[in-house]
Amino acid sequence: MENEALQIETKLSELTYGEEAEILGISDNCKGEIRRRLLDLGFVRGTRITVQNISPLSNPVAYSLRNTLIALRNEQAELILIKKLSDNDKRL
Repeated sequence: MENEALQIETKLSELTYGEEAEILGISDNCKGEIRRRLLDLGFVRGTRITVQNISPLSNPVAYSLRNTLIALRNEQAELILIKKLSDNDKRL
Protein backbone atom coordinates (compact mmCIF):
# COMPACT_ATOMS: atom_id res chain seq x y z
CA MET A 1 0.00 0.00 0.00
CA GLU A 2 1.14 3.53 -0.70
CA ASN A 3 0.51 4.72 2.89
CA GLU A 4 2.97 2.17 4.22
CA ALA A 5 5.69 3.62 2.01
CA LEU A 6 4.94 7.07 3.44
CA GLN A 7 5.07 6.03 7.10
CA ILE A 8 7.10 8.33 9.31
CA GLU A 9 9.91 6.55 11.09
CA THR A 10 10.90 7.92 14.47
CA LYS A 11 12.66 6.70 17.62
CA LEU A 12 10.98 5.05 20.59
CA SER A 13 12.48 7.74 22.84
CA GLU A 14 10.20 10.30 21.12
CA LEU A 15 6.99 8.46 22.06
CA THR A 16 5.00 10.30 24.74
CA TYR A 17 2.78 8.99 27.52
CA GLY A 18 -0.31 7.21 26.21
CA GLU A 19 0.80 7.15 22.56
CA GLU A 20 0.83 3.83 20.75
CA ALA A 21 3.31 2.81 18.07
CA GLU A 22 4.43 -0.15 16.01
CA ILE A 23 8.05 -1.24 16.09
CA LEU A 24 9.72 -1.04 12.68
CA GLY A 25 13.05 -2.46 13.78
CA ILE A 26 16.31 -1.74 15.55
CA SER A 27 18.82 0.79 14.29
CA ASP A 28 21.82 -0.51 12.35
CA ASN A 29 23.95 1.34 14.94
CA CYS A 30 22.85 -1.22 17.55
CA LYS A 31 25.08 -4.28 17.37
CA GLY A 32 26.12 -7.30 19.38
CA GLU A 33 24.80 -8.07 22.85
CA ILE A 34 22.59 -4.99 23.08
CA ARG A 35 20.81 -5.83 19.82
CA ARG A 36 20.33 -9.48 20.85
CA ARG A 37 18.98 -8.41 24.27
CA LEU A 38 16.43 -6.02 22.76
CA LEU A 39 15.25 -8.70 20.34
CA ASP A 40 15.02 -11.25 23.17
CA LEU A 41 12.88 -8.82 25.18
CA GLY A 42 10.38 -8.62 22.31
CA PHE A 43 11.38 -5.43 20.51
CA VAL A 44 10.73 -6.96 17.10
CA ARG A 45 9.15 -5.65 13.89
CA GLY A 46 5.35 -5.40 14.02
CA THR A 47 5.04 -5.33 17.82
CA ARG A 48 2.72 -2.69 19.25
CA ILE A 49 4.13 -0.62 22.10
CA THR A 50 2.91 2.14 24.44
CA VAL A 51 4.51 4.33 27.08
CA GLN A 52 3.15 3.05 30.39
CA ASN A 53 5.14 4.90 33.08
CA ILE A 54 7.72 7.68 33.12
CA SER A 55 10.15 7.96 36.04
CA PRO A 56 10.37 11.29 37.90
CA LEU A 57 13.52 12.29 36.01
CA SER A 58 12.15 10.91 32.69
CA ASN A 59 14.84 8.24 32.54
CA PRO A 60 14.09 5.29 32.46
CA VAL A 61 10.67 4.94 30.82
CA ALA A 62 8.49 1.84 31.15
CA TYR A 63 6.99 0.51 27.91
CA SER A 64 4.15 -1.96 27.55
CA LEU A 65 4.59 -4.57 24.83
CA ARG A 66 3.47 -8.18 24.43
CA ASN A 67 1.64 -8.11 27.81
CA THR A 68 4.91 -7.14 29.53
CA LEU A 69 6.22 -3.96 31.11
CA ILE A 70 9.87 -3.23 30.27
CA ALA A 71 11.87 -0.20 31.39
CA LEU A 72 14.51 1.22 29.06
CA ARG A 73 16.92 4.10 29.44
CA ASN A 74 16.60 6.83 26.82
CA GLU A 75 19.90 5.77 25.20
CA GLN A 76 18.43 2.31 24.55
CA ALA A 77 15.05 3.66 23.39
CA GLU A 78 16.82 5.78 20.76
CA LEU A 79 18.00 2.57 19.07
CA ILE A 80 14.44 1.31 18.45
CA LEU A 81 12.67 2.60 15.34
CA ILE A 82 8.89 3.00 15.44
CA LYS A 83 5.88 4.30 13.56
CA LYS A 84 3.32 6.16 15.68
CA LEU A 85 -0.17 4.80 15.19
CA SER A 86 -3.15 6.95 14.32
CA ASP A 87 -6.60 6.30 15.79
CA ASN A 88 -7.51 4.34 12.63
CA ASP A 89 -4.45 2.08 13.00
CA LYS A 90 -5.25 1.32 16.66
CA ARG A 91 -8.55 -0.34 15.74
CA LEU A 92 -6.94 -2.94 13.47
